[in-house]
Amino acid sequence: MTDGIPPADRLYTPLFFQVFAAATLFMSAVSLQFHFGQYIGYLGHGVDTLGWLLSAATVGSLLIRLQLGRWIDRFGYRPTWVCGATVVAASTTFMQFSESLWIIGTLRMLTVMATAAVMTTVAVFAAQIAPRHRRAESIGTIGLAGFTGMILGASLGDVIFSGPSESIAPFRFFFTGSAVCALFSAGIIMALRLPEGGFDAVRQDGSGSGVQVRPPILRVLRAHWPGTILLVGVVFSMAFCLQMSFLERLAEDRGFRDIKVFFLCYGPTAMALRIVFRRLPERIGRTRTLVLGLTLLSAGILLMIGADSQVSLVVPGLMMGAGHCFVFPSMVDLAAERLPSEHRGVGTSLILGAGDLGMLIGFAVMGQLIDAFGFDTALVALACTIFIGAVIFGLSRRDALFSHGGRTHRNTA
Repeated sequence: MTDGIPPADRLYTPLFFQVFAAATLFMSAVSLQFHFGQYIGYLGHGVDTLGWLLSAATVGSLLIRLQLGRWIDRFGYRPTWVCGATVVAASTTFMQFSESLWIIGTLRMLTVMATAAVMTTVAVFAAQIAPRHRRAESIGTIGLAGFTGMILGASLGDVIFSGPSESIAPFRFFFTGSAVCALFSAGIIMALRLPEGGFDAVRQDGSGSGVQVRPPILRVLRAHWPGTILLVGVVFSMAFCLQMSFLERLAEDRGFRDIKVFFLCYGPTAMALRIVFRRLPERIGRTRTLVLGLTLLSAGILLMIGADSQVSLVVPGLMMGAGHCFVFPSMVDLAAERLPSEHRGVGTSLILGAGDLGMLIGFAVMGQLIDAFGFDTALVALACTIFIGAVIFGLSRRDALFSHGGRTHRNTA
């Protein structure tokens, strides 16, 4: 073992599962924030304000994405993860004591930026430790931690807000619970032997002095631009705008407060299918897997139209969970493979940065659509956007999409 990385022929090691546990705790902290809109409502603001606030907060992570990849490549996983989790804990702790939208927005931006740091670290870790032909499997398997944390956090949030929320008390539990989960995640990572750097690309400066310098990020991207897979990152992330914030607002608007049934369907479905079909990208090609996943996502969103009870969220949860299962591993793998291995952090950050752009657009636009035309119109617009993105991506890679024998075209599909 070198620098904490398992041998190339091994994937499921004790280190892998310890990181899995830390990622589960961190995602529990993040998914508790699915009820963040309830706090904004408690302060007397509408869904349009929520949309603009969340969109503005996303700007922070968008601005630092590429640098995050460079930090991970240069310094390693532990510092990035621990610093990110600590910032999440601090920002969510202080947020509960403010009613100023400016302060809340600033703290929310810090939370989003720190979350980006941790989630990028998880994705790069999963890609780095896996044999090349099992990268999508590795990313997908460690992604199960996200679904587990999503179920735990959303369910805990429903318990916290199961009673009257006219007082500040449930919000104290809400923000404090998120901070505690983030700190436990950092504690696990602190106790692990993880790489402390060494993935950063270097080259001689040409002077013969032996001085090594890193090539500029923009030069790397110009040489290895991932293409339309970035569009997939944008439209895929727009679905998260719905489940991260507006789903809770939809439930409140239509008289049923609990949203955990959606995540109890979404998470286990994605987890089970990801295990069963973990090698689907290898067998039929990543392009086909992605188009299938995006189509399922858009169909699930359409089935949410007219939802007026928890039961109405069951089928959408099942379909969207299946869609997420098929999209994320192949999306990250396709983006990462376009860059050399020494720039894997930059490649992963780029596709996740495309997701930030999607959420920046999605939060603002959905908030305005909901405020002006209602939830159903916003759901139709979101579903159509995701499906159009799938069509454009598929047409851009039609050779991979329509070729015979997905396994034969594994390297290009």
